[in-house]
Amino acid sequence: MKRAMLATLILITTSSFSTTAFSQKEKADVGKLEFEVHCAICHGMDAKGNGPYVSSLKVAPPDLTIIAKNNAGVFPADHIIGVIDGRTQVTSHGSRDMPIWGDRYAISAAEHFAGSPYDQEAYIRGRVLILVDHLRRIQQK
Repeated sequence: MKRAMLATLILITTSSFSTTAFSQKEKADVGKLEFEVHCAICHGMDAKGNGPYVSSLKVAPPDLTIIAKNNAGVFPADHIIGVIDGRTQVTSHGSRDMPIWGDRYAISAAEHFAGSPYDQEAYIRGRVLILVDHLRRIQQK
């Protein structure tokens, strides 16, 4: 049941992103783009914890490509969702009330839907799920 809901949310959110900047031949990987924009500065473009900001951090970011490997081969999607959306406390991300990226997703939603009614929670949840799906896909075997 959870997988079906996750797949549905990813599909709905993915289809809501504008892909007009991409040609018909080019397929957009919105999860990868989401990671590059919001996470790569600390975790690196390859997600191995070697981002350009790493020298400024007190705690080195982890290698995100071995999450499943470190969890007996299982990718803990629910836990990762909590880390990203701030429900799970990660000291280096800041407080749960204001993670280091603040409420960037909420601001993005407001700009994207400017003046139109929308469900902010659903929009944010979709963006997080797209990012989690990308992390799941880059796990080492």
